[in-house]
Amino acid sequence: MKKLILGAVAAVLPDGCVYTSTNFSESKLANVQKGVAAKQKVISCSGKPSTTTFDSDGNEMLMWTCNTGGAFGVDARGLTVNTHDGKVESYAVSKSKI
Repeated sequence: MKKLILGAVAAVLPDGCVYTSTNFSESKLANVQKGVAAKQKVISCSGKPSTTTFDSDGNEMLMWTCNTGGAFGVDARGLTVNTHDGKVESYAVSKSKI
């Protein structure tokens, strides 16, 4: 009986009801020119990064993660931005369904 009730509750919960970390906008990234835009432009578009690391040459890697989900699974998205001398060198968006 408890399983039946839990299943009914899960079925009526809306998908996408839980957000964790920073919900970044992919459409705003289209305005970021590689080699020209400063890392601050990406931060102003996407918010504070979840993680910041540096490589051995001093280049900075900024990472954002966003997980949205509900009763029907979790959508995980990630944004990784590589910078060189404070300018955006490259960026990549990843998506997965958990």
